[in-house]
Amino acid sequence: MSRREGRVERGEYPLPPPSKCAKVLYYTWKLCSVVFSHFVMISLVVAYCILGAVTFEKLEAQHEREVKQNISQIRSNTTQSIWTMTRTVPLFNQTNWTSEVVDMLKDFENAILLEMKVRGWDGNESTDHIQWTSQARSSTPSSSSPLLVSP
Repeated sequence: MSRREGRVERGEYPLPPPSKCAKVLYYTWKLCSVVFSHFVMISLVVAYCILGAVTFEKLEAQHEREVKQNISQIRSNTTQSIWTMTRTVPLFNQTNWTSEVVDMLKDFENAILLEMKVRGWDGNESTDHIQWTSQARSSTPSSSSPLLVSP
């Protein structure tokens, strides 16, 4: 009989059953590993969402400010055009003036609608209030909503 065969024969003996302490440690370790792995996974998902929100806010905030400034510029240009036309007309004719102003306001309305549909303007011109933000802010109706002319 060789040494190797002797080892095999000794391995054939059944192992003693684990003690209660070993069982408690085993199941405690299993429970902790499951709970910890789920906790880590949930934490990673939450961190991923927060990082995505912050990144999106940084990317979109400047664009939104530009859109709002463009709206203010459109409004200012329309107002200035109406005022200039009113001051330069030598003889004020209400019918002609009204039709010219209606045309200007229709152009203004189309420009506003284009900004809303294409560039995502939300109806608020304040550059302090940004729509794409991770901070919760109360939204109140703006008193400076655009003047739209019905056709």
